[in-house]
Amino acid sequence: MFKTKKRFFLLYCLIWALVFLAAYIRGMQDLNQMRWDSVLGDWIHLFFFFIIFLVNIYFLVPKLLFNNKRTYYFISVLTSIIVITFFDIFIHSVIFPPEIQAYFRQDSIFTPHSLLPTFFENLITGILIIGIGTAFELQYKWMNEEKLRKDIEKEQLKTNLVLLKNQISPHFLFNNLSVLTSLVYKNQDKAVDFINELSKVYRYVLESNNNELVTLQEEMEFLEHYIYLLKIRFENSIIFEIKIEENQKKEFVLPMCLQMLVENTIQHNETSQANPLKVLIYTKNNSLVIENKIQARSDYKESSKTGLTNLKSRYSFFTDEKIEIINDTQIFKVILPLISKT
Repeated sequence: MFKTKKRFFLLYCLIWALVFLAAYIRGMQDLNQMRWDSVLGDWIHLFFFFIIFLVNIYFLVPKLLFNNKRTYYFISVLTSIIVITFFDIFIHSVIFPPEIQAYFRQDSIFTPHSLLPTFFENLITGILIIGIGTAFELQYKWMNEEKLRKDIEKEQLKTNLVLLKNQISPHFLFNNLSVLTSLVYKNQDKAVDFINELSKVYRYVLESNNNELVTLQEEMEFLEHYIYLLKIRFENSIIFEIKIEENQKKEFVLPMCLQMLVENTIQHNETSQANPLKVLIYTKNNSLVIENKIQARSDYKESSKTGLTNLKSRYSFFTDEKIEIINDTQIFKVILPLISKT
């Protein structure tokens, strides 16, 4: 905001410097001598409009126009022009000697012969100058409001992303604590292994909670620990086949997206020693695919699709590419676009 204001200030200085320079160049038209009287007359007249310009952009516009006091604003502008007109005529007619006055009237750009013509001349010039200044201030205000709107929108997106990510961690922890409770009674040795692996997994959960994106390599390493937990839980009732192209491992995905999709697959499909659930995870066409044969549970309930909705929402923060979900009643497949950081 400060940089933008500074740029506008420098722009104002440049414009007025050029205006005063133009009056100076006009005084150099006579090659024999510098016509300083004409230049001085023009500069004095321009100085009054420079004062109006400053009063307008630093007081009238922010205090009146931007506070919806438009009537007071236009009255103040008209009053300023009237006051400037009187001062202009007073200086030219009273302060300067008659010979200089005559020179002003003949050679100056601005020719204050009398009050009425000077007023209309100043009115037109004042409206033009004030209009330009007001236009710049309106542009500056719009740029600030646009920047503020984008900042608020960005903060809102960050807040929403944090809320979506926070929905994952408690759900993940509660599921595994439930499994651990069961293991403590059934098999204490497995419970110890489960706790060790759970600590590694949950360390990743805590660390990735501060990351918006992780590499596919990191996510696959996490998945290996998570699969170990699943093997303790389901033994040979679930089989994983993983084929990840080496050149794709440096691409990015959302933290714990695979965990959510694998968990979703287990929740909605039957797993047993006789009919194990087979989950395929592979890369194809710059995408990560999670695929399984549909083995509907006998106690199947219609899914709320909260997890997939959550994942889609999180993905929308980082890419315009959409998550593709394919369900042909035989195969269920989720295709996640890999994200490249530029």
